[in-house]
Amino acid sequence: MVRRIKAKLVLRLRDQGLSRNAIAMGYGMSKHSVIDVFDAADRFGVSYRDVEERSDDEVYAMLFPGRGVVESVARRVQRRPVPETRG
Repeated sequence: MVRRIKAKLVLRLRDQGLSRNAIAMGYGMSKHSVIDVFDAADRFGVSYRDVEERSDDEVYAMLFPGRGVVESVARRVQRRPVPETRG
């Protein structure tokens, strides 16, 4: 299972003035993941005040739309074209 970055926490810590490095080192997060959150928040104009009433999942989906969405195997199989058989 893939762990998702705690985007809401990163935004809260950023709002408190912590740097990317301080957040990554202090909370055991990948520096690249923290940078991704900073960049996405800047791109969408999102601050902690915008998301403080939202759930962690909502914040993540807001910053990374479509990421982490898993399509079921059954749905993929349904959409796959059926090969023609030669008779």
